[in-house]
Amino acid sequence: MHPEEHAADDGYVTYDTFDGPDLDITRWSPARLPLPEGGDHTPLDPAAELDVGAGEARLRIPRFTMAHDTFQPADSAKYLIFSTRRFALPPDRPATFAADLAVENVGGDPDDYRRAMAAFHVFDFEDSKRVFAVCGTSTRVLALHEQLGAWGADRPFYHVVESPYEDFGDDFTRPRTCEITLDRARSAAVWQVDGHPVYEARGTLIPERVRVGFGVWTMLPIRDGRSRSLAGQGIDARWRRFRVRGAG
Repeated sequence: MHPEEHAADDGYVTYDTFDGPDLDITRWSPARLPLPEGGDHTPLDPAAELDVGAGEARLRIPRFTMAHDTFQPADSAKYLIFSTRRFALPPDRPATFAADLAVENVGGDPDDYRRAMAAFHVFDFEDSKRVFAVCGTSTRVLALHEQLGAWGADRPFYHVVESPYEDFGDDFTRPRTCEITLDRARSAAVWQVDGHPVYEARGTLIPERVRVGFGVWTMLPIRDGRSRSLAGQGIDARWRRFRVRGAG
């Protein structure tokens, strides 16, 4: 446990309280995505403004400017930050990762999540290439489950799921508690928002170690060698209280 980490009454250990004035580089690092032709791509849109303090990280991108015409991960990811720490998942009991997230679209259509969404991520890029996230737009609350294929996975998949009868009032603009529970013993993952189940995957691969992170994405496939991810839209998102329960 980091000297500044502490356990709350609910069993959660806070990973970062975002005291500011900058992002803590001992806890967070920009993602580096390996490019097929060699080298790395760092998804930090030049138009992004990140403010850290008063308990939150707030990311504003008034208008996306970063795109890629040939490599889908580099086109989709507009901003992506990883935890420097990898958390060990116990083999015999579940572990839960949580953060508070609020999302507001700037321009575009918030009902079309493919054009701009913000996410709270739990993932393993090093080994299994498995990703779990709660994500959304101003109006939609979603679960994302991925097996990345860009780095050699045999059977990649990319699923975005909405639970239609969980009523969030078509409003993700206020902070909501996002929780992802991973259970290696049951090979199960559960996504919850404000205590409501959004999705559950059973009989799925659960990594031995994961990182947490936050980011902004589009999810429009490159077509005919051209990116379609830039249409004047942007996003304003806030993350608070990254915390962990039951992981080493």
